[in-house]
Amino acid sequence: MADGNRKYRSDKKVYKVSFKLSEAELLKLESDAKKAGKNRSEYLRELVKNSKGVDTTFASDRSSFIRQITGIATNVNQIAKVVNTQGFAYTSDIDGLKRDLEDIKRLTQEVLSVWQSLRYCT
Repeated sequence: MADGNRKYRSDKKVYKVSFKLSEAELLKLESDAKKAGKNRSEYLRELVKNSKGVDTTFASDRSSFIRQITGIATNVNQIAKVVNTQGFAYTSDIDGLKRDLEDIKRLTQEVLSVWQSLRYCT
């Protein structure tokens, strides 16, 4: 103990982690830490110790899903551009788009529901 080190080396904090926050994130961190009765460092250490971490399940599925939705949105924008250029659109085309978008909405809700149920099961 004469060297100033703690008796139990496992409790010694030797690593420093630095990262940036937006003003809103910093205010939330400070508020949450204050509610917990801790300073920022203590609060963040507790988060690290007790957290299950960020949900990384289905990461590739999510990125693929987002790419597909982005592609569909691009197609809808291209169709809108053609309609604006021509000045008209066929009712059957618009009805088909509406049906497709409703299908996408339904499938998106199903996928999110499955992901949420699987997330809470693990």
